[in-house]
Amino acid sequence: MKRYKNNYYEWDDIDDDRLPSPILFDELLANPPRLPEEVIEGVVRKGQKMMISGASKSGKSFLLMELAIALAEGTIWLGFQCKKSKVLYINLEIDRPSFINRFKEIYKAMKIKPKYSHDIVIWNLRGEAMPLDKLVPIIIRRVKNLGFDVIIIDPIYKVMMGDENNATDMARFTNLFDKICYETDCTFVYSHHHSKGPQGFKRVMDRASGSGVFARDADAQVDMIQLNLVEVPMQKENEDSSATAWRLESSLREFKSFKPVNFMFEYPIHKVDNTGGLDKNYVDGDPRANLLKSYKRSQTRESRKEEFDKAFEVNKKKDGTCLAFVLAEYLGIAERTVRDRVKEFSDEYVTKKGIISHKK
Repeated sequence: MKRYKNNYYEWDDIDDDRLPSPILFDELLANPPRLPEEVIEGVVRKGQKMMISGASKSGKSFLLMELAIALAEGTIWLGFQCKKSKVLYINLEIDRPSFINRFKEIYKAMKIKPKYSHDIVIWNLRGEAMPLDKLVPIIIRRVKNLGFDVIIIDPIYKVMMGDENNATDMARFTNLFDKICYETDCTFVYSHHHSKGPQGFKRVMDRASGSGVFARDADAQVDMIQLNLVEVPMQKENEDSSATAWRLESSLREFKSFKPVNFMFEYPIHKVDNTGGLDKNYVDGDPRANLLKSYKRSQTRESRKEEFDKAFEVNKKKDGTCLAFVLAEYLGIAERTVRDRVKEFSDEYVTKKGIISHKK
């Protein structure tokens, strides 16, 4: 280090390393940089990284498509206001016709007129996936200077490099996320799966599969985890009886973590529970859920019968029958337990090929 000049330290005795020069903090205090705009209010800013984590086959792609629409249209996503944005959605997993059909169905279910659908650009790369270090230069070349605000990759494992459990491999991998953000000035959003087993006893940042380096790299991690329905909210007429319940939790770097958001997945969209009906339900692995399950096991035959009758009436179809797996999800118990209940109440109920009905 030779001298201090123009508020920067300069190294004259080494070759140009092309790295930013250090700057005195008092200069930064006098001229603070302007904060980037919030792409998702209270969650993530432009140019930052966001991971959506959840169990395999948990509907993460539906959630990301809803996000893409909310960003393009400048509307609400799971209760969070989204900035009007231009989005590139890189689809690596779903076949092209199904992918496009999902977007159409989601737009329809959200009851949003696709006024700005031209601000969603789809890049279908199923069957064309490559390691991210090979894909990044192509993404940058195709996106740079075209006005994009957000890039979504779904799912990230399709472009994974190295062993996801190896910290060094994941450090190299996640450095490429920064490269995308830096070169394109876009928010980078990607989906990733949970590790195996119950997740309820883990912190949000520990649920994603692989090295902790990978999970902790994101500026914002939002995690969706399914609820065991022990306390079941009252169902309205015509509601989807096969709907599943979820909770969205967060681990944020830029903002304080938000209050968990409960919602139902009623194909093909997620609907936030504003009634508080899901608050008393817990996720698989949560010790409180185990206590509630113990309570359910200790119920009397009369209380089990009353609970089963109510669940059957709420979920039965027009023909007077009900699917066993629907009752299992509604009651928060295994399908095998539903069959056991039918045997217990065999004087009134009968089951055949997973279809439960009243005895004639």
